[in-house]
Amino acid sequence: MATVTNWIDHLSASEVQGAIYPGVGSEGILVILGFIIWIGWHVITAKQESEKLAKLARQRRGPNDWKSNITDG
Repeated sequence: MATVTNWIDHLSASEVQGAIYPGVGSEGILVILGFIIWIGWHVITAKQESEKLAKLARQRRGPNDWKSNITDG
């Protein structure tokens, strides 16, 4: 097992230089992908909530319907 005694020499070596961790340079792509997923999640959530509220509005329940224990059936 190899050990590193001097990190400055190790990181400035020609075979290691610039490659400190895997995936270097892909941060921008990951940020864009995360932004697309975030916007998509909001669109899907808004659509599902609108459908649910429209379904509840079609039932046209009154303010006292909870007293009759009406189910969503």
